Amino acid sequence: LRAMAPRSAPRSRAVAPGLLALAGLVASLVYLGSLGPAYSVKGVWQGQPTTLKDTVKGDFGSVMEGLEPKVSFPPIAYHREGVALSVEDGRLNADYTAKLDGDTMLQLRVNDEQEWRASLQGEDASLRVRGQGTDLDTLSWEASQSSSVEDVGDVKVEFNSDK
Repeated sequence: LRAMAPRSAPRSRAVAPGLLALAGLVASLVYLGSLGPAYSVKGVWQGQPTTLKDTVKGDFGSVMEGLEPKVSFPPIAYHREGVALSVEDGRLNADYTAKLDGDTMLQLRVNDEQEWRASLQGEDASLRVRGQGTDLDTLSWEASQSSSVEDVGDVKVEFNSDK
């Protein structure tokens, strides 16, 4: 019986795995080629070992902070009748300016982190106050007054909250 079988059968059995492997390679190249271009970025991670410990626990916040892009946008502002809204360095600011009388100006500025500063400026006196939210421990102030005193000359007195 063996003598009657065609001689190409053993040869086709040896070629079949090679053709199958070649077809698989071509199919995978076509598939990977259809995904589009791929880019490789080289870089260095500079973090604390505790970051990796937190990441294993599921806290990805510190890792994501390192991956955030640093973007700088131009300042944006809106002004109308003494009120101004602006975005500077990624912070939202609200400003209010008013003229109280002939020579006295009131200015107030608050940002999205509740940091605020206020000033009251007149012709010869000024008061500047700044703070953080309603916390009185962060409150600081500066006051000054200038005048001309007879037989002494010009005098400027300054006070502040520094201890």
